[in-house]
Amino acid sequence: MKKKTYSLRSALAVAAAVVLTFSTAMLSGCGKDDSSSESSGSSDGSSQTTAENDSSSQTDDSESSSDDGSQQGGAEDLKAPVADGKIEMKDLPTENMVTRSVLREGDKSRLAAKLKKATSGDKEMFKICYLGDSITAGSSASSSNQYTNVLKSWMVDNVSYYIDCQNAGIGATDSYLAVHRAQRDVLDNQPEIIFIEFINDTDNDFYKAAMDSLVRKCLSAENAPAVILVEMTMEDGTCPQNIHSQIAETYDLPVISYHDAVLPEVQAGNIQWKDISPDNIHPNDDGHKMLGKLLVSYIDSVIKDLDNIDTDNISTELPESPTGDVYANAQLANRDSETVNVTDEGTFTESVDFQSYFNKGWGTRSGGSMTFEVEARNIGFVYNKNVDGTYGSIVVNVDGEDVKTINGDFPGGWGSYACSEEVYSSDETAKHTVTVTVIDGDKQNFDIYSMLIS
Repeated sequence: MKKKTYSLRSALAVAAAVVLTFSTAMLSGCGKDDSSSESSGSSDGSSQTTAENDSSSQTDDSESSSDDGSQQGGAEDLKAPVADGKIEMKDLPTENMVTRSVLREGDKSRLAAKLKKATSGDKEMFKICYLGDSITAGSSASSSNQYTNVLKSWMVDNVSYYIDCQNAGIGATDSYLAVHRAQRDVLDNQPEIIFIEFINDTDNDFYKAAMDSLVRKCLSAENAPAVILVEMTMEDGTCPQNIHSQIAETYDLPVISYHDAVLPEVQAGNIQWKDISPDNIHPNDDGHKMLGKLLVSYIDSVIKDLDNIDTDNISTELPESPTGDVYANAQLANRDSETVNVTDEGTFTESVDFQSYFNKGWGTRSGGSMTFEVEARNIGFVYNKNVDGTYGSIVVNVDGEDVKTINGDFPGGWGSYACSEEVYSSDETAKHTVTVTVIDGDKQNFDIYSMLIS
């Protein structure tokens, strides 16, 4: 059996307020190798925004999918030219920006079928879900201006009064954690349309596999939801649009690109980045309103073309996975889960929670170890990245071999948060014995909020 493990890298973290429609404010997960879109609810309930300085990145030994590390395109690639001069905020987005934003129109049949249902006059609630990170959660924007609510307001005013929107955005998270929480946080609610946004992904094969499995999981849901990818950008153009677009091409999904709409105008000096973002990632009110309008434009164009879109012959059969569907059957596991069999709880006797989101995990205040058995192909943890100086590191041993060291200490950080990281990956599903041991030293606290099993 070929085995792979992923190394922990130093990365960046941005903290801001997490806004969740379906949960209290919270933060979890880790993102890019050089940046991370994090909207943090720290463990004491406070939130703050700082420069990005620490996080985790999921990587493998493969080369990046693009030569420039995920910065996309140049002026010669533009679908529509930039403006001749400065653009006023009130005029955003321009017609050319709207044109550029449609990176892929995709197969509209699923979306058209759902929108026919929404416009039918039926009083049944029409459900939309936004799955993403702190941008989707609404960091740095007031509630009414968040892109999720801009689209909802337009839908209520122009499509149907009976629109139910669920915001499943969690700051500092990526598609790796998302594929494990998708069933619980998205699909159990049976949304008709799912928007997926993850600026925290990196342009590499690890995240290509995570996004692939996430998209397949969503498209395979019983109610056949429409899926739309939303691509954001950092100030310097860094984004995972390249690998996400490869997955979108496989499944013929629509892709709306804030990156392609906005960045050319910033680079041309027609828009000042500081006017649409308070940092190097998160849109402010004007940025969110602009993104909302880009989504509105695409949805409106499909509605206007409903009579010309075939919705009678929609295929639910998916093409072959380009990555092998690495995270098929991905799920979260806690003390109540039958997936994980804890054979020796050891010193990890404390039941630990992260706000209202992850609960009934395993914690120790005296070092030591814990052993469990699990049948899986891949194993990961959601753990406490803590600033108080008492949290140490663990060594993860799988089937007698040390495969990973995880550091729970976050010295000088912006706040304690829940971080997700893969610790073991293999090419086949098998039964594994896993022992987690706190490294001897002064720092003997460690919390595992949830296990990530696939």
